[in-house]
Amino acid sequence: MSLERLEEPGREERIEDIVLGFANSRVLVIGDLILDEYREGDVERVSPEAPVPIVRVSGSAACLGGAANVARAIVSLGASCQLVGLVGDDAEGETLLSLVEELGMSTAGILRADDRPTTHKLRIVARSQQMLRLDREENGEIAPRISAIFRRLILERIEGCDLVILEDYDKGMFGDGLARWVIELARSLNILVVADPKVDLARFRGVDLVKPNFEEAVQFAPDCGSDPLMRQNLLEKLQFDLGGGEVVVTRGRFGMSAMDRHGSHFDVPTRALEVYDVQGAGDTSIAVLGLCRAAGRSLRDACIVANAAAGIAVEKTGTAAVGQSELRKRLSEILVLREGEP
Repeated sequence: MSLERLEEPGREERIEDIVLGFANSRVLVIGDLILDEYREGDVERVSPEAPVPIVRVSGSAACLGGAANVARAIVSLGASCQLVGLVGDDAEGETLLSLVEELGMSTAGILRADDRPTTHKLRIVARSQQMLRLDREENGEIAPRISAIFRRLILERIEGCDLVILEDYDKGMFGDGLARWVIELARSLNILVVADPKVDLARFRGVDLVKPNFEEAVQFAPDCGSDPLMRQNLLEKLQFDLGGGEVVVTRGRFGMSAMDRHGSHFDVPTRALEVYDVQGAGDTSIAVLGLCRAAGRSLRDACIVANAAAGIAVEKTGTAAVGQSELRKRLSEILVLREGEP
C-alpha cells in the first residue's frame, strides 16, 4: 500500500527529530487505570471435566493498561508524566502501583477505593493464542467525594503541563462531568487537551483533539460508513459534535483518517505489518498524537508518527511500550521507502 508522501525538502529530517523533542514535554494523564495480566503456557489435552483445553501455565506477567499504559508510553518516549486515577484496595491495586513506581513515576495522584476493585483483565494465552479473558471491574460512576478529591489532585498537578490526556475506558472516571471540568480548566491555562473516548463523545466536547478507533467512531455517528466519501462525513459529524476540535480515527491495518480544525481531511495509510497483538496500540497512538501536537507539529505529521508508533506496538506481544530509538528507526525506514514512490 502506498504511504503518504512528504513533499517538503528537508521535512524527512524534521519528522525524525520530532521524537527527540518529546523529552521537553510535561504531561498529565487522567483516566481509567487497568491491570493487564497474562498467564502463558501450552495445551496438550482436553479436560476430562468439561470440553475445554487444559493450559499448563509456564509463565505469567502483569502490565499497565488503560490510562496507566498511556502514561507508560509517555515515559518510554522520553517525556515526563503525572498520573491521576483510581485503584481498589486489593492485591491488583498494589501490583499496579508497583508497576507505576518502576517507571519512576509518583503514585500520589492515584487514589485507593475500598468500595470498588482495581480493573483487572486476566488473559490466558497458549501458543501465542488468547484462549480466555477474565475481567473484574466496576463501571459505575465514582462517588462524589472521590470526584472532589480528583479535582483537587488535578488542580495540584496541571499547572506547568504542556498536555493533558483524558483516557476513557468507561469504568466510571468521567461519568460525572469531570472531563468537561478538566477541559475548561486546561483552556483557561492554555494547555492542550486530547481525549480517547470509549462510549460517550459528548463528555469530551470542547477538547482540542479526539481519537476514537473506527468501531467507536461509527457508534458515535451510526449513519456514516467506511468508504472514502462516508469517512469524510464521519469525520465531519464527529467534529461537529465535538465542537470543532481535531478528529483522528484509527483504522487498524488501514492506518488513520483525520480532520483538522479547518475541515481539511486526509488519510495516513500504514505499511503491511505482521501483527502479534493489537493490545495497547490505541494507547500508544493517543500518547504520540498528543506529544506531537503539544510540540506544535502539524496534525498530518502527528498522524504519521503515531501511525509508525502503533505499528511497532502491534508487532509486540501484550501491552508493550515503544521507545524513542525504535520509533526514530521506524520513521527513517518509512521515509526511505517513500523515496522510490511514483
